[in-house]
Amino acid sequence: MNSPKQALHLKPVTGRPRIPQYLRLLWSRRYFINAESKAKAFQSSKNMLLGHAWVLLSPLLDAAVFGLIFGLLLHTSRGIDNFLPYLFVGITFFGFTNRALNGGAGLIRANRNVIRAFAFPRAALVISQTLREFYDSIPIIAITLVVVVLFPQGTGTIYATWILFPIIYFLQILFGMGLTFLSAYLTSIIPDIKTVINYFTRFWFYTSGVFFSIDRFVEHPNVITMMKLNPAYNILEMTRNVLIYGVVPNPSSWFALLAAALISLSSGFLLFWSREVKYARG
Repeated sequence: MNSPKQALHLKPVTGRPRIPQYLRLLWSRRYFINAESKAKAFQSSKNMLLGHAWVLLSPLLDAAVFGLIFGLLLHTSRGIDNFLPYLFVGITFFGFTNRALNGGAGLIRANRNVIRAFAFPRAALVISQTLREFYDSIPIIAITLVVVVLFPQGTGTIYATWILFPIIYFLQILFGMGLTFLSAYLTSIIPDIKTVINYFTRFWFYTSGVFFSIDRFVEHPNVITMMKLNPAYNILEMTRNVLIYGVVPNPSSWFALLAAALISLSSGFLLFWSREVKYARG
């Protein structure tokens, strides 16, 4: 028989699970997360006249516009071997990082009804968003690889270094997931940060070597140092080396990418998890 004190002692129905339990909950929902991300993939062009054709047309038009403006008019292509593949790699792989950061902005608010209606680890939303971006990027990456093969460096077409590409891309996905966690966390506190993130990604795009070479700043060592500290630039440089030039990235580049991925993912996840019980509140 419970005492009156025990009977009146109420415990919260929901709370923030400890991280080991939280990870187990996420793992138990892995099939649902994957199925949902597949269902939402390629939805951005669903209601357009050309439909999924825009998945293929968008990177081609982006390359045409940036190639015309920066390559031909502003001559940023000078000193770059194989500028067209160089540009395609820049647009494609910076695009994933860009969408990762912007994809988390407003994610909690957009899913508020689902969060209030169902009990599940909220990090599932971020993982689903990341997987969706991965599926969306598959045809774009395929086009980029075709361009690299059609416009080879020297006599080569496909280098042995291509086997390193999946590792680089996997680390980029982890880095991007961390950014999604971070932007989802920040915009759940201050929604206006979504606009700040939008402007920041524009600045980031123009400072990550998407359409120009770092060699342009050979007389400005401080600029080169800052560029090399930029994870987005490092990702593009490593990807270009293995796909276009057949060069194995140096150990420092691997270490920098691994560190960026782990720091981004761990810090973003912990911050996001820290507000787990608050996401259902308006």
